[in-house]
Amino acid sequence: MQASENETARTFGRIIFASDFSEAAQAAFPVALRVCTAFKASLSILHVFEYPKAIASERRGQILELDSLKKVALISLERLRTTAKQEGVTCETTMSTGIPSLTILKALSHNKYDLVILGTSDPHGFERIVFGSTAETVLREASCPVLTVGPHVTDQAMQDECKSPVLFATDFDHTTTHAIRYAGVFCKATQSPLHCLHVLPETLESGTPSQIVPQIMTEALHHVAIEKSSADPPAIYSVTYGNDVAKAISEYARQHRAWLIVLGIQRASILASHVPDHIAYRIITESPCSVLTIAYASKLHPHQATCL
Repeated sequence: MQASENETARTFGRIIFASDFSEAAQAAFPVALRVCTAFKASLSILHVFEYPKAIASERRGQILELDSLKKVALISLERLRTTAKQEGVTCETTMSTGIPSLTILKALSHNKYDLVILGTSDPHGFERIVFGSTAETVLREASCPVLTVGPHVTDQAMQDECKSPVLFATDFDHTTTHAIRYAGVFCKATQSPLHCLHVLPETLESGTPSQIVPQIMTEALHHVAIEKSSADPPAIYSVTYGNDVAKAISEYARQHRAWLIVLGIQRASILASHVPDHIAYRIITESPCSVLTIAYASKLHPHQATCL
């Protein structure tokens, strides 16, 4: 999402859930239903059916097999729609043909969805190196916020959202601190407490500045929350230490049983970060809870840009 620093956080009335019927998508579906319930939102479920590129050369028997798979996909979509209806969520389903990431982005551009929800697995090997997953492509190109359910999220993470916090993690970049508005929106809808977190280098954990710096950072977090957020949930302002930012944020979320992490990220950073340890993507794949990302246009040159 290319969000504006001056825009107000949108409410989530129309939500799209992209499913490939994988284990990752199955884990994400209950999250989608709970988010829809919290916001009283309608849900569109999209499945992208991938035909082989050389469909014209396939034998008749293989084409019939593809048709059979398509029917199975339609049945699976109907099951999801029925489940959503039983949960009181207004739901429609669509099946399209094409490349999943491009088809999802096309659906977003043609419809005014407020939020897209995806599941993603833990990438390995070459896939991890090139970041070729559908979720990562949608993450950096979507026209709306993206809520991603990673491979380590359990259903329990959403069970007690009224008691579990929404975690807003920030590096204080002027461009991305506006994402706290979305954290506030989720807190209001779910009556969740808000935690604001900044990660400091481990070198500052000891020595003379060990008490002064955290105090300054805590006050800065409080200032950001007051200045940027229209919500007024009970807030906790925390500083933690770690040279591995993604690990530190994920561990904080685990210790405090957060059900959602909210990240503001710079779009240039994502485009320039085709490396395995891109922080935002690592948080998604390592965290025990879902991650909401809001991308903002960077004012820096891509190689200078920083993100969470």
